[in-house]
Amino acid sequence: MPQRRALAAPRQRDGGHARGDGTAHRAELARRHRRPRADQLRESERVGGGRSARCFVTPRAIEDLPTTFTPRAAVLDIDGTLIDDDLVLQPRTAAAVRHATVPIILATGRMYTSALPWARELQVSLPLVCYQGALVRALPRGDTPGQVIFEEGLAPAVALAAIAIAREHDWHRQAYANDMLYCEQDRPEAHLYAAIAQVPIQFVEDLDEVVRNGSTKVVCVSEDRAVVEACVKALTEGLGDRARVTRSMSSFIEVVSPRVNKSLAIELVCSTLGLSLSDAVAVGDAPNDIEMLKAAGCGVAVRGGRPEVLAAADATCGVPAEAGVADVLEHFGLTGTALSLAPSMR
Repeated sequence: MPQRRALAAPRQRDGGHARGDGTAHRAELARRHRRPRADQLRESERVGGGRSARCFVTPRAIEDLPTTFTPRAAVLDIDGTLIDDDLVLQPRTAAAVRHATVPIILATGRMYTSALPWARELQVSLPLVCYQGALVRALPRGDTPGQVIFEEGLAPAVALAAIAIAREHDWHRQAYANDMLYCEQDRPEAHLYAAIAQVPIQFVEDLDEVVRNGSTKVVCVSEDRAVVEACVKALTEGLGDRARVTRSMSSFIEVVSPRVNKSLAIELVCSTLGLSLSDAVAVGDAPNDIEMLKAAGCGVAVRGGRPEVLAAADATCGVPAEAGVADVLEHFGLTGTALSLAPSMR
């Protein structure tokens, strides 16, 4: 694997847009919205039922959010945020991103190979944050491959342990190395993932042999909600602080290094622009987006997401079919003049 570069702590910057300004703005947003922190969420009874359940306060819709904050960048998740489950990108969303007046950063759980076509489709030029932040890599230039700016792999012993836990329960498992997808069993779950990621599968007899030489992450896949919950629990308990276990799409349970998340990797890209994540608006829909939503100057969660994701945000936007990302960029006046000339896209 390429040589690793350590992520620096978010740096302080001189001038009127220092990190402190963004942090103060975020505190003001939180006060106005009266949004509780995750550890302060109250418990209530479900209406019509006897089971106790957490009641999360949903933040206001983006159109109702005061425009007191001017983002200097926009950070966007891909799946469930820009595109829907059928991989459809709305024309209005595409136009809004292409004509954005601020830098656009894509931050995804996808492989670099899988994210690259979307970056090209959206005409994004900044380095891609992939694998939940385990890889930051520039786009190719002509025949020159994109430079690896940062990579933090999963320790071989931890990857082996994750695979062993999945094997014990006969859960589908797959590993990633050198930006390739490896599976040891030809199961429907493998093809489900490959169809979404639009990448080929490399079938091997033993995943252990793959991860012993270094890997970026290990993923389990199931469309059974009970299996997903059991898998998250088993991996979290079995791996402890040796790994970060998170969910991207509803069927994907991802295991990465505990030293990475989207927020930290985004800060690295922002630093090349003289910015911090606190200067940006960030939009996401899944638990793997929580850190970036909290750290952004304004965090926007896609409506219909998991309660803990909504609780981490300052506002909500529509789902991909409703061009929610376009609504966010338009709300902050970040779409330029070209989009306003295309009412047919609405």
